[in-house]
Order: sequence, then structure tokens, then C-alpha cells
Amino acid sequence: MPRAPYALLIALCLGLCASGLAAADATPGHLLAGVRAFKEGRYEEALVELRVVARSPGAPADLAFYLGPTLYKLGRHREAISVFVTSRAPRDALSDFYLGQAYYQARLYRKARGVFAGLRARGLGPALDAAAGRYLDSIDAAYRAPLRPETIDAYVAQAAELAAADPVIAAELLDEARLVEELAPVRHRRAEILAALGAACVAAGRPHAAIASLGAERALSAEGRWQLARAHAAAGDAARARPLLRALAADRREPRAAEAAALLATLAP
Repeated sequence: MPRAPYALLIALCLGLCASGLAAADATPGHLLAGVRAFKEGRYEEALVELRVVARSPGAPADLAFYLGPTLYKLGRHREAISVFVTSRAPRDALSDFYLGQAYYQARLYRKARGVFAGLRARGLGPALDAAAGRYLDSIDAAYRAPLRPETIDAYVAQAAELAAADPVIAAELLDEARLVEELAPVRHRRAEILAALGAACVAAGRPHAAIASLGAERALSAEGRWQLARAHAAAGDAARARPLLRALAADRREPRAAEAAALLATLAP
């Protein structure tokens, strides 16, 4: 497994605190207390305060910018990932860097690589660029060895265990399996992975993530097409869902034919 490169990311913490304190002026006291506790390294206290904010009806859209790094600092990497990927706030370099680190610590190395490579392409300051480069070098070095199918199987198995209880993380594990399998000479489970990924994304309320992963595939299985159709329907795109559902419903041999017909009937003409 890759080893985490040593990096004192002081700029991350300073940027988080400065932005957090500015935003906190117009928010309830719990957010201000949470940001202050984070700044002082009292991460457990910060989490308690930020959880209160998260449960409130007026929770700010950018709460992930405070809550995600706090969870990361506490070593709760999967929870941090879930907070970041479900955030309604626009992406920014600082929270993306924490997301990349959380992926790395959760052993979702290809996901981490995508984040760090994207950050470097966008342009970072010298310190963060160098730190991102070290992560990339570590990941790339690990994947120079021949890929073992057991690596892919492990991600799929973990996702299956979490599918009902935590579909957000199940989807992240399946997306990692998809990315890892792209490195293999034979993609032995691709159809299965894509179909399960689509189902997990829809279950997690993230249909656009399913569309992004499945929509570019040229040869989806019938189950994959069903999950893509569900994603389009959940995203409110009946025009793209309808032809997929019609094709599935027309073939009575398809296991999803009845479900496809039922979903098709609910779509606006």
C-alpha cells in the first residue's frame, strides 16, 4: 500500500480558519464555537458544535467546509468523504485537498489521485502543489506493480456490505473499483460494478453521480441501463430516461421489464 507523504499543510488550516471565521459572523453561535475549537485543535469539541449546526434547519450550504476537515482530523475518513461528496456548496481547493487526503487514508487511492491531479491542473500555491505532487508520486509508484484482481474484488465486497446502511460510501467504493479496473488488462467485473454503482448513487440521492459514471459507457448491461434510466428519472430528465425505459419494458425477457414499464408510466409526457 502507498505510504502517506509527510506534509505540514499549515496553509490548509490557516485558510480554513480565516474563511470559517469570516462566514461565522452571520451564523449561529455553534458555528463560531466549532470553528474556534477547530482552530485551537480541539476537534472533538468542534465536531459536537458543528453537528448541532448540521441538524439545524438553517444549516449553511458550505458546512462541509468546516465539518469535513474536522472529521478528517479525527481520523473519521469515510465520514469526511461522505460530508464532502454530498455537500451542496461549490467545490474549492482547500476542501478538495482535504477530500483527497480522506480518500487516501480510506485507501481509495485512484479517487485520491483524481482529486490531487485536478487540483494541480487548476493551479495551487507552491506548498500545496508540492504536497499534492508527493501524494501523486506515492500512488503512481504503488500501481506500477501488476494489478491483482483481488484488489477489485475487495472494494466490491465492501460496497455490497454497506449498500443498504451507507449507500454514499458504497458508491465511493464501487467507483474506486471502476477506476482500478480500468488499469487491468481484462475488465472482468465492469458490467457488475457499473450497475451496482448506479444503484448506490441513486439510493444515496446522487443521481447525477450515477449519470456521470454510467452515461459515457457504450455497452452497459441491461441492469446498468435500468440504473441509468432510474438516475435520469430521479434527476428530472424524463427525455433521457424514457427511451431507456421503453427498450427495457418492450423485452418481457428482461428481469426489469415490469419495473421499467411502471417507472415509465410515472414520467411526464
